[in-house]
Amino acid sequence: MRLRHLGYVGQNLSLGLTTGRTLRLANLANEERLTAAIAANLADLDAILKWNVAHDIRFFRIASSLIPFASHPDFAIDWRERFAAPLERIAAYAAEHDLRLSMHPGQYTVLNAVKANVVENALAELEYHAQVLDAVAGEAGTITLHIGGAYGDREAAKERAVGAAKRLSDRALARLTFEHDDTIFDLDDALEVAGALNLPAVFDIHHQRCLHRRPDWRDDLPELLGRTLASWGGRVPKAHVSSARAPGEKAHADHVHDADLDLTLAVLTDVGGDRPIDLMLEAKAKEAAALRHRARLAGR
Repeated sequence: MRLRHLGYVGQNLSLGLTTGRTLRLANLANEERLTAAIAANLADLDAILKWNVAHDIRFFRIASSLIPFASHPDFAIDWRERFAAPLERIAAYAAEHDLRLSMHPGQYTVLNAVKANVVENALAELEYHAQVLDAVAGEAGTITLHIGGAYGDREAAKERAVGAAKRLSDRALARLTFEHDDTIFDLDDALEVAGALNLPAVFDIHHQRCLHRRPDWRDDLPELLGRTLASWGGRVPKAHVSSARAPGEKAHADHVHDADLDLTLAVLTDVGGDRPIDLMLEAKAKEAAALRHRARLAGR
């Protein structure tokens, strides 16, 4: 495939800036502290995006805590109205420079939980993520989510994920994508859940290596990626690329290994031809990983 954008996650180490500063839940009622955290996150997002454009990086994942605890019942301020001006500036800049922005809720957003309150919290969190992307990202902004827990019955767990997702607002559901994980649900599962909702699935080579139902993790990879690309319909697909910190480990490495990125691109190209794709690098080195691989690929 034709690589369009390489992206990175959440913060810029070169600038020392982050979109994910937060505060303790006990301080949620402290409006001054809360608004200061939000203002700083938005200012950093603005500065990171400008740095990215200056370095020709046009794909970025916004941290989930951009607006800390926004989905919590005790969150009292109207952040979209209070911060309308910086949100509008960021949205205009992203549109002007054709930036792709995404979000990825964390491990506590469990859509298929067996406890009703956990599901309600997950739905509220996904609605909040959609509101952020509505405010700054345009139509291309997506939310990537893992299916959740198995709870002793993987098939029932997948059915619960589908049923809960159908309770989302249309605009939130339209932004949702499902990614396989490294311990419970493999790419076939993600394709099944996403397909039941007519939503895209997201591929991650590290998760594929960690969890696969075939004898070898490479078995049927072109077929799986063909189905994954097809799930995006006419939209530009995205995939995640991460590497193990050490052989057999699940923790992410500082940098994405050359072989992992190259194999991802090779199989995607075989399957997708000249179709464009964006790759999110999940590496602890953040923007340095994106710059290194872009330079390496350009030098071929």
